[in-house]
Amino acid sequence: MSNFTTNSKLYLVACFLAICVAGCGGSDGPKRYPVEGSVLINGKPTVGVMVQFEHADPSVEGNYRFPTAVTGEDGSFSISSSGEKDGAVEGDYSVTLMWLSANDLSAYDMLGGKYADKAKPAFQVTVKAEDNQLDPFDLTIKESEIKKKNKKQAGAPAEMRQ
Repeated sequence: MSNFTTNSKLYLVACFLAICVAGCGGSDGPKRYPVEGSVLINGKPTVGVMVQFEHADPSVEGNYRFPTAVTGEDGSFSISSSGEKDGAVEGDYSVTLMWLSANDLSAYDMLGGKYADKAKPAFQVTVKAEDNQLDPFDLTIKESEIKKKNKKQAGAPAEMRQ
């Protein structure tokens, strides 16, 4: 039986919607600065990790408060606020991470929520008024705690099925 609560599932849906909305938009809005980084799990670059920033200033509105990215094959990411890879506004952010099991709404966090707690984020970053290259987010988790994918899981890329 799944230990994910309804709130956890709703959070996943909200995150997917945030990514979708982040891809829609233009160059209007506050000034944004490029933010790039990478995610390592147990020292290895990892594809499919959702990186979500939350601006410390609650007056920052809309997608600009919650820029997001998903890691590519090499574990790298470029943050998006209102357009693809358009960066983030200057300021301090808490960072949450989820390793998505699929590219659809059936997805779950294979890290079991360990790095997704907004109340206790594992990472903090500052976006400066310049190009920002972040140090890697290096996650350490026991292999036995990683929630493996079901081979028959719909929507999971073949190379990521266990």
